[in-house]
Amino acid sequence: MVRRVLQVVTGILAGLAIVAVIVLLTPPPSGPVEWDGASAPPEPYPAPPLELADLDGNTVNLASFRGRTTVVFFGYSNCPDVCPATLLNLSGVLEGFSAREADRIRVVFVTLDPERDTPERLRSWLANFHPSIQPLTGEQEDIWLQAYRWGVHASISARPASEDDPHAHHHDPGASGLPEGLDRVVTAGAPGAYSVEHSTRSFVLDRQGRIVLFLAPFQGAESMATDLRRVMR
Repeated sequence: MVRRVLQVVTGILAGLAIVAVIVLLTPPPSGPVEWDGASAPPEPYPAPPLELADLDGNTVNLASFRGRTTVVFFGYSNCPDVCPATLLNLSGVLEGFSAREADRIRVVFVTLDPERDTPERLRSWLANFHPSIQPLTGEQEDIWLQAYRWGVHASISARPASEDDPHAHHHDPGASGLPEGLDRVVTAGAPGAYSVEHSTRSFVLDRQGRIVLFLAPFQGAESMATDLRRVMR
């Protein structure tokens, strides 16, 4: 009887020892991710559908990028600052990535101004940025409807951008987040007869097609790269 009791006690102690080792070796639960400059939604959520045309008229569906981290940005080529700044910073990210990293990410630019952003205009303008950036276009009504589903605001402003316009910072290349070469991409007066007011954050999708992060307007290339690498892990 005593021997049986000792066996039971020994078994219990051995079990407790194993549990203690497991607890000690298990890392504590990770806390919220501290992003370098971006922000995250409360929970990842499926990206809305996005199907438009490339500059050759071929239909491109966002689902075709599944399996890679994807950055989607809505803007227009006559935008005086945030659009070229965003694409220049994303170009800096892509140029700084290794070949393996660059193959795991896609950047998509959706024009909100297809009337002026003809294929010829976009080809010329996008030549200032990384060649892998995928432009998408279509009929304005269709683009704006799809943009709305993404939570992107867009509206036509009858006045051109001016010094009083919150978008018109291209005269100050030293402003935070504005990359070198911005004035080379957008010259004074580029907005023309009207401007397009629009949401300025970039959407980051994980490999499953979920929106997991928002890159901030004017977030620098180094900061973008830090946050995107965390998503790509």
